[in-house]
Amino acid sequence: MLSVLAALVVTWVTIALEQAVRGGAGTLVGVPYQALVLSPLYVVEVLQGRPGPLTAWGWTLMLLSGPVALGFVAIGTHFVAGRFRTAGWLRSLALEWVVVALLWLPTAFAAAALPNGGGPVAELYARLGDPQAGRWAALALALLLLWLLAGVVSNRAVAVGRSWMRTDGLEFRRKLVRVVAGYPGAAALGALAIVAGWMAPAWCIAWLVLAFAALMLRTR
Repeated sequence: MLSVLAALVVTWVTIALEQAVRGGAGTLVGVPYQALVLSPLYVVEVLQGRPGPLTAWGWTLMLLSGPVALGFVAIGTHFVAGRFRTAGWLRSLALEWVVVALLWLPTAFAAAALPNGGGPVAELYARLGDPQAGRWAALALALLLLWLLAGVVSNRAVAVGRSWMRTDGLEFRRKLVRVVAGYPGAAALGALAIVAGWMAPAWCIAWLVLAFAALMLRTR
């Protein structure tokens, strides 16, 4: 339960940071930054001015720099927390940030592959022309990223678990990954996809099941 709550808190913070990075990147490519505000659901959103004629690279930088930057920041924070033997609750929080940040990008690509999907990748396709033109490419990238990043997440979860207890046996390691990454990740991605309007609930449930299965299969 504490891991799930930590993941939800990290998700809220991650959304805020992603929107702040989007605002900064937008300023670099010519989209004026105005303010960060709270939506009616208390999710942080960036207000930006009217965009000028941006190139494809400009849109890509503004819309995707946030998720990519957050992945690096989360991994760096997790590394520092483990390297310096910080308090257990801080290492746990850093782990949940890795879970949320690394699964964020494949979820964004999966949302772009759905009818009426939302999120940064879906918006990128819409800005560049036909929002459904890259549906199959987005789905292929989502599945590839999910498979690769699920392995990183599960490895980190097992590594953190080893600092607390013995992790002998594949079934025990999978149980550990379920508790510290699977359930928290599902809660975080569900909140992200539904509250932020990325996916309809039915599609969200299907994606969460797929992400959970990838975590289990990639646990070694």
